[in-house]
Amino acid sequence: MTDTEQDIYQELQKHLDQFPIGFPASMSGVELRMLKHLFTEKEAFIATKLSWDYDTLENIYSRFNDGEISIEYLEQTLDSMIKKGLIKYKKEDGKRLYANIPLVVGIYEYQVDKVTLEFLEAFEEYLVTTFGAELLGTKISQFRTIPIEQSIAPEQRIANYDEIRQVIENSEEPIGVANCLCRQAKDLMSQPCKKTSLRESCLYFGTIGQLFINEEWARSINKEEALEILQKAVNDGLVLQSGNTKNPEFICTCCGCCCIILTKLQMLPRPARIIPSNFQSEINPDLCAGCGTCVERCQTNAIKLVDNLAKVILKRCIGCGACVPTCPEGAIQLKKKEEEMIPPSTMEDLYSQIMNKKQQLRKK
Repeated sequence: MTDTEQDIYQELQKHLDQFPIGFPASMSGVELRMLKHLFTEKEAFIATKLSWDYDTLENIYSRFNDGEISIEYLEQTLDSMIKKGLIKYKKEDGKRLYANIPLVVGIYEYQVDKVTLEFLEAFEEYLVTTFGAELLGTKISQFRTIPIEQSIAPEQRIANYDEIRQVIENSEEPIGVANCLCRQAKDLMSQPCKKTSLRESCLYFGTIGQLFINEEWARSINKEEALEILQKAVNDGLVLQSGNTKNPEFICTCCGCCCIILTKLQMLPRPARIIPSNFQSEINPDLCAGCGTCVERCQTNAIKLVDNLAKVILKRCIGCGACVPTCPEGAIQLKKKEEEMIPPSTMEDLYSQIMNKKQQLRKK
């Protein structure tokens, strides 16, 4: 990488690092290699003129020096960057509005159906050495667990945002279903998923759903079809993870062998402190036969056998309920936590909370 190239990609790294989900510099410079793989020099330069908020083509163009670029070239390049999964857009009054996106949730997921080994290798190195701390450092997660329906005792009160049927019913259309990028990545690495054969299993709603459908990264489905896909995921023991808002923009169906979030949570001593959930598993020792089915089913290593009885490690339990429906003795159910965690209303509210927490941490 020449000095000029280095400057352009460093400028983009610093630009993206200003946002709620930042893009911090690493010791090795792997983030620059990743940016160079994704963005051409001109695209990297143009990306520095976008912001976290949606903006019009004309406003973006006004940030360039006179004669630096034509508005026609700018529009063509922005549209090309969308197809590459580097930025996002929405339509308003017939016009496209453009905005930057974070690495996660954003550029990574937008690489569906076009991901490369070169990107994955750089991403994994960056995630482990640098970006993981950025993603989880505030302990305000972009993700939350939605418990599966069969796992909760009927007498327990469930908020709409914790009931998957209500989440889908209240979701903004259109709904797009796309391939799971995490399982697609593992397939590319010749490490196919050990839990499921499902690939088309990530749901996107509203503006993001429309973007995915328009770019042919997802196909349009109705709400009943969405529930059918989620039921297949539940049958395979997958964890339903949505955006951490009352009406999420996405729902992922996650496994502990492929998902970039769950695989990293397995390395942490207290996953329950990272992923918001209002439930935790509870085992009735009088009913437990010690068969170990729940141990195999758990995606966060939150259950172990002690003296031939299953025991929940609460600090590891993220309340997904995957262990409940396959217990042959009916010894497990999800119990609601005493303190209810109410998710932010919108992604904007969530990102505001993350940004405020980051500023507080910097002052310490």
